[in-house]
Parts: sequence; structure tokens; C-alpha cells
Amino acid sequence: MKKILAISVAIVTGLFVLGGYFFQDQLSPFLALIFDWGILLAGVAGLIGVGYLLRWHLSKLINHKKGRFHSVVVLSAFIFAFVAGFVLTPQNAFYRDLILNIQVPVEASLLAVLAVTLLYASLRLIRVRGWSPMAIAFLLSALVSLTLDLGLLQTGSDSLAADLLGILERLPLAGARGILLGMALGGLVVGLRVLLTMDRPYGE
Repeated sequence: MKKILAISVAIVTGLFVLGGYFFQDQLSPFLALIFDWGILLAGVAGLIGVGYLLRWHLSKLINHKKGRFHSVVVLSAFIFAFVAGFVLTPQNAFYRDLILNIQVPVEASLLAVLAVTLLYASLRLIRVRGWSPMAIAFLLSALVSLTLDLGLLQTGSDSLAADLLGILERLPLAGARGILLGMALGGLVVGLRVLLTMDRPYGE
């Protein structure tokens, strides 16, 4: 009975949202309600995830497991950000600048690690599969992207070289859009499989 109820709710909700794309004027009030419920559930799921994360780090501290220092850093940063957010509110300029001055360097460091990882992956790909056209293209694209991001190539604004650099700088955007299209198609396929009850992620 529980499985049938879960399947029915998933199918009805999916068809309702899908129908909202074709009948926006008629279903827009109901779709707004469903999206609000979805956002609320996502927020609750996020709170549960944060709770499990805090519990895991607290258990490491209590049981004196390896890596306690990292747990202390994580818990201290979380408590500080949580309390400061309640006291100052996210609209406070000092609180916002403080969080951004920490968040932006961390994101930049992660992107730098990602760039180096992609370059290393291209070298590993060549080592395993040889100098295939795809491996060479991947390596060249990584090297060109890294070189352009360094800002070493400077040209005049009205020259042919500037136009070529502009094209090269827009290539990662095209790749990102291709990835987004792939994600959209993948989500569509997964959604159809759920609607047709071929996949049941809500079951046991």
C-alpha cells in the first residue's frame, strides 16, 4: 500500500508539473504551491543534512578519533556563522563582507585545484589511451584555458588577435552550455523513467 501511494503521488506530481509547461495560465497557481512545498522540503532536507554533519563531527571529538582538529575547525566556523547570522542578519554589510571574504577565496582555491586536476586527468588519459584525437583535444583545451585565465595574452581591442582571443574565451561557455543541456536531457530521461515506474527512488 505504501509503495502504491508513493508511486501515485510521484506520477501525479510529475504529470502536473509537466502539464504546467503547456497550460501555464491555468495551472500557474497550483504550480507555485507545489514549488513552494518542494523548496520547503529541500530546506528541511538541508537542515537534516547539517544535523547529521554536526553529529558526525561531535562524535569524532567525543570518541577522540583521528582528524579531531578538522572537526573543531568545522564546528567553530559553523557556530560562529550561525550565531552571527542570527545576531547581525544576512542583510548586515559587515556580516556579508566577512562571509564573502572567506567564501570567495575558498571557491577560487577549489577552482584552481579543479583546473590542475583536469590537466592531470588529460595527461593520464594520454598515458592510458595514447595520443588519440580526443585526448589531444582535451589536453590542448585545458592548456589554452589555463593560459587565457592567467591573463598573459593582451592584444588591442580592434585587432584580429583580439577577436580570436574572444572566440577562445567563449569556448568554455559553450562547453558549459553543452554540460547543462546534457544534464537537462539526463533529468528528462530520469523523470520519464520515474513517471513510467521503471525507476522507484522513493521505494525501499
